[in-house]
Amino acid sequence: MSRPDSPHDTLTARDARDNHSRVSGQIDARTPDGLEAAAGVDAPAITGQELDTSPQATATDAKPARPAVDESTILTGKKLAIVFVSMLLSIFLIALDQTILATALPRIASDFKAFNLQGWVSSAFILTRKLAFFESCCYSLTKANFYSCLTETGFLLPSGQLLRVWPAKYCLLVAIVLFEVGSALCAGAQNVYALIVGRAISGVGAAGIFTSMLQVLAQVTRLEDRPRLFGFFGAVFGLSSVIGPLMGGALADSSTYGWRFCFVLNIPVGAVTFTAVAFMLKASPPLGAKPDETTTKARIRNTGRMDWVGATLLFAAITCLVLALQWGGNTKPWNSGSVIACLVVAVALGAASILWQRWLGDRAMVPGKVFKSLSIFAICGYSFTTRFALLIFTYYLPLFYQAGRDHTATKSGIDILPFMLGVVLSVILGGQIVARIGRYWPFLVIGPIFMSIGSGLMYTISVSTPSPTLIGFQILAGIGVGLSMQNSLLAMQAEFKDNPKLVAQATSMASFSQFLGGTIGLAVGQAAFSSRLSVNLRQYAPTAPASVIERSPLAIYTAIEASIRPEVIKAYVKALDIVFILGVPFGVLALLLSLLIKNIDIRAPKADAKPNDEEEGAATADASPEKIVQKVDTVSDDGQHGASSEKRLSSEA
Repeated sequence: MSRPDSPHDTLTARDARDNHSRVSGQIDARTPDGLEAAAGVDAPAITGQELDTSPQATATDAKPARPAVDESTILTGKKLAIVFVSMLLSIFLIALDQTILATALPRIASDFKAFNLQGWVSSAFILTRKLAFFESCCYSLTKANFYSCLTETGFLLPSGQLLRVWPAKYCLLVAIVLFEVGSALCAGAQNVYALIVGRAISGVGAAGIFTSMLQVLAQVTRLEDRPRLFGFFGAVFGLSSVIGPLMGGALADSSTYGWRFCFVLNIPVGAVTFTAVAFMLKASPPLGAKPDETTTKARIRNTGRMDWVGATLLFAAITCLVLALQWGGNTKPWNSGSVIACLVVAVALGAASILWQRWLGDRAMVPGKVFKSLSIFAICGYSFTTRFALLIFTYYLPLFYQAGRDHTATKSGIDILPFMLGVVLSVILGGQIVARIGRYWPFLVIGPIFMSIGSGLMYTISVSTPSPTLIGFQILAGIGVGLSMQNSLLAMQAEFKDNPKLVAQATSMASFSQFLGGTIGLAVGQAAFSSRLSVNLRQYAPTAPASVIERSPLAIYTAIEASIRPEVIKAYVKALDIVFILGVPFGVLALLLSLLIKNIDIRAPKADAKPNDEEEGAATADASPEKIVQKVDTVSDDGQHGASSEKRLSSEA
């Protein structure tokens, strides 16, 4: 048989055996260079699938291992500890900012005489996580938090795009700066409108911090190691959840410091976080970035090509939707022209956003490749429901204690500790168990069950409900939220373990769904509460000044006659019951969605483990050169070269 001109075009049986030995002992065949050295053939770049030429894989028809991660970015030991501390500081910063306001908002609302705007303060922060855009005409304090939620939620998806262009370290540093600027504006706000602007800017920063942190985690750790790390994130979130309401209440009640220090505290914490990230974290290229995409010129060009139109359309749609939910039954009737117009515009803009995304293709804010299966849609819906329940309890439980039992802001922060501890402990323990068994899906099923039971029980509470009973109900609801919240993000990252380039946008989509749920949750909760409170006041306390009571819960004990106070409290608590029961249908929906989520094993494949000497020898003896060649053929560009090589190998053998 004549030999071809190129020495690489023929693979003899002896060469195959020798090369197989080198593959087993020395060469990483998961890279193109490794293939070239191991098989003696030209190896094109591997895309989408990993070539596994370990003895176990070549000796049997075992399932191929997952694609290799970029080992150059994986950190262990002290380096990982240093970077992880920076990430913990980041999550502490945004978590503390959210929870510290839970007990301070009623006091802030009273100072600005805008209790009906309280939800907007939170929502503005969460919605900017979606994009920095806010309406100039605000009507209440809840609006400030609303716009915070709004901008936080709105900027989540654009930040996912930015993380495909710029190193996560730079995105994180810029986000921290924005967060600090917003906090400074809030601390110096002289009216509710300045507070809203500051919270909106903080929301943009919080969105960048959250998504950048998840991207850094995806770059420096392996998937099977992340559940434990998520558990530590849960611990930090829990710490902020415990001390945040206490600090917020104490500062709000303090005549020396006041609620403004809730925002002042963010500045030194943010400065420490910025310093830690700047000096401890290495700037690595985005996952899956090509070499020609890592230059500054290319990054600036790609930033300009981002889907800013799609982000604006989506954010505008969400804003109109939440405005309608805030107005309807609260400050305007549901059949008013403003509410109907907002709903119609929201639907139109939402449809336009979807069509735009489809037309833009891979350059879209959320590429179609992200929604590769029904499981992805289920994860997004699941994430929406869990955040919805979390913020409902976080913001309305303190109101129950302040309005129903005349507790101070500080005391109400202590009162909701059972719920927060339930969230924290379930996140930590759940993360450890998931890391051990390698499966997150069981907790996605168990979580909504606890959440629904806890929410249903909270619906039954009254002013006379014993404290131990309230504690038990809170713990059940907290366990449900904790088991669900972090595992949905882990499920999304597991879905894209084979396509690291889309991890940032996929995770941003799950985070977007989470915070959208929080934004809608606050809006729906506020609308349901205000509507029911008006009805209850007419039923139980028709002579009470409804406008005064709706403006601030503190008015119940300062501006209401003692003779009608019990009826007013009853009306208030029954209105809160309607808010708590919202967790039941959303818990049931989460349970149904969990059945559609894939049950992926996140543990490292056994084929990746180095075999012992006996197993290696037995597997090498059983492995045939033909199978080695067959493995090499899987990465051939057109299949012709591999097929001819195998044919020549059989002839020469």
